[in-house]
Amino acid sequence: MTLYSVDTLRSNEHDQRERGDWWRDQVSSIHCPMAFSLADSYQGTLQHQYSDTYQLVRWWGEAEVLSRTAADIRRHPHGAYELLLPVRGEVILEQDRREATITPAVMALTSLDTATVLRHGDGFSSVAFVIPRDRIEARVPTLPHAGTVLDATSGLGRIVVDVVSSLRRERHELTGSQFDAIADRIVDLVALAYNADTAAPSVDVQEGLVTAIRRFVRENAHDPNLTGAVVATRLGWSLRHVQAQLQRIGTTPSDLIREERLALARLRLQDRGWSHQSVTQVAYSSGFGDLSTFSNAYRRAFGERPSDTRSAAAEND
Repeated sequence: MTLYSVDTLRSNEHDQRERGDWWRDQVSSIHCPMAFSLADSYQGTLQHQYSDTYQLVRWWGEAEVLSRTAADIRRHPHGAYELLLPVRGEVILEQDRREATITPAVMALTSLDTATVLRHGDGFSSVAFVIPRDRIEARVPTLPHAGTVLDATSGLGRIVVDVVSSLRRERHELTGSQFDAIADRIVDLVALAYNADTAAPSVDVQEGLVTAIRRFVRENAHDPNLTGAVVATRLGWSLRHVQAQLQRIGTTPSDLIREERLALARLRLQDRGWSHQSVTQVAYSSGFGDLSTFSNAYRRAFGERPSDTRSAAAEND
């Protein structure tokens, strides 16, 4: 069964003299141990959505300074990236001797395993989406050490903001498997937004080709005859060209096809509308030609059997 919880935590439910310490403990437990400079009577609220894999946090608070030193990182590595999306006010982010002002017009994708200082004033409110390191680095293998700032007002950035807002708004209506599935798609969108915002013009064309390959494979993953050669033919390129583009992001046509088929099968196993189909039928309808191959690949990718995913989804209905 997939863990999924939604909590609302308020400092004003505690003794006034203990609120600052309570806030330090809560924020450190959600993110990672940090140093704080704030009032003992600190006023703040946290809304926390989380599963075994992802965390989504909305908070409102008074002025504070949060910091992580190299020593803190050695003692307590974070092992995740965070997408910071301010809702009201602004926060100053310092990393690697660089300073950025993060407002609701932008969002910051960064790691707290880099020495960090965060400062904001009273009345600040923001959302933080916590992404396991392997999930984002598999999609964006060349992230700067200190992260990056992305446009949140238009295009893919605006879509990321909208999907995150919807995930928060529907937090009480979701199961753990549904939360994780939507969070996975947000990571995909963040990766696309990163590529769109940061790639040099000469690289933009190549990223566009990779995006086209991914889109085609995702739309046709159910086809058991889909191969790298078919992808190349349908897109009007040579197989060698497709292989070269995917090599740039550390994958191959066959690995990408398997990845998308597994993602499709997982969504179907979690979908009530597919509950009348056996696991074998789901595997075949998702493009796999052999149940054993599907089951082994599924366990390697998700750490559980296909039947476990279905059972967890049924328990959450």
